[in-house]
Amino acid sequence: MRYRHFLLPPVIAIVSLISTIQTSTAAELNLSAIPVCYDFGCKQRVPVSITEEEFSQAAGWLAEEPESPADERERIAKAVGWMEVLVGQRTPTHRDVAGNLPEGAEMPGQLDCIDESRNTTTYMKLFEKAGLLRHHKVVERAFRRAIFDVHWSGQLEEVVGGERYVVDSWFQDNGKVPYIQPTAEWEDIPFFFTSYYDNGKQEDK
Repeated sequence: MRYRHFLLPPVIAIVSLISTIQTSTAAELNLSAIPVCYDFGCKQRVPVSITEEEFSQAAGWLAEEPESPADERERIAKAVGWMEVLVGQRTPTHRDVAGNLPEGAEMPGQLDCIDESRNTTTYMKLFEKAGLLRHHKVVERAFRRAIFDVHWSGQLEEVVGGERYVVDSWFQDNGKVPYIQPTAEWEDIPFFFTSYYDNGKQEDK
């Protein structure tokens, strides 16, 4: 599903998660140097530091047991969107708008699909390291090719069944929830067109 706006998870989930992070995973997560890139093709690469409490605000969406793999994907999307908000408070990425800028335009903090897919993968791996993914594992980035261009996205794989899903944040402004779509469906675009085509079939929420 596509979600354009969302709220923070319940406070009780955040408090519980902070305790978990402090006792078992803080060192492994290395929240003081999260690798983030922007300005097209990862031209700018910076380490971003966030607090355990801030990470728990994002990861709080995943603190409770999901009802199903689909429910977990929706929660992951919300958590990724909130990580973008946190990173945007520390980098120019808060200026990022959906898609790419017109040719020749420049704006510090804009992300292309390479930037977006790498950052999304980084955030999802943090959730995975924290032990918050029950139904999915983070796998290599997905890409689709058309005659003139290639489009990249973060990607998950269901633990049971092995179906893969893209987590594509390129189609949304910074902080908005990324699209979730089966990879096979996402890859199904006309070759003599453009890989940037939005072929999602989900209803907006």
